[in-house]
Amino acid sequence: MIKIRKASKEDAAYIAEGIYNAFLLEYESLYNQWIKILKDVCEQEDTHYSYTNTVIAEVDGEKAGMMIAVNGEHYRKQRDRMYPQLKELFDVAFGKGWDEMEDEAKAGEFYIDSLSVALPYQNQGVGTALIEKAKKIAQKEGISMVTLAVEPQNRAKKLYQKLGFAYQRGITIFNEEYELYVAEIVV
Repeated sequence: MIKIRKASKEDAAYIAEGIYNAFLLEYESLYNQWIKILKDVCEQEDTHYSYTNTVIAEVDGEKAGMMIAVNGEHYRKQRDRMYPQLKELFDVAFGKGWDEMEDEAKAGEFYIDSLSVALPYQNQGVGTALIEKAKKIAQKEGISMVTLAVEPQNRAKKLYQKLGFAYQRGITIFNEEYELYVAEIVV
């Protein structure tokens, strides 16, 4: 049985691992630095990657996945608090200019920033449960649009489409091209 719960400050290291697994795997040489800095950021209450914006999926009491999702109304403020702490590593990983990227979310949207499912739990409904939780949170907050950005070659696009997400437009994030997907929900 999959249980979704709010993350706590004690989950910061797990959240940091999830962020790393969601989009930083090619930077293995920086792993220890990334995890330390990401953990520090995740422990804070007022950043985009905060534990307060995160839910954890558990299967039989074991952590199986995580999702960071944020109300677009707070996106820019929380991102601006977080980026200075990550600047040095992001400059190495993404090159200069990454911090001039367009906003991934705006008011009126509930944005799924990072979703990661542990390997032993993939293809067992954990990702679906996390996305459905995002839809419920958005609905509770009165937001009718859930968005997420995905790399064009990511096989998870099939899952997103199955769950009602449709391609909206291209978006540049960290100097890379992504696709923005949107799901409309009834509030």
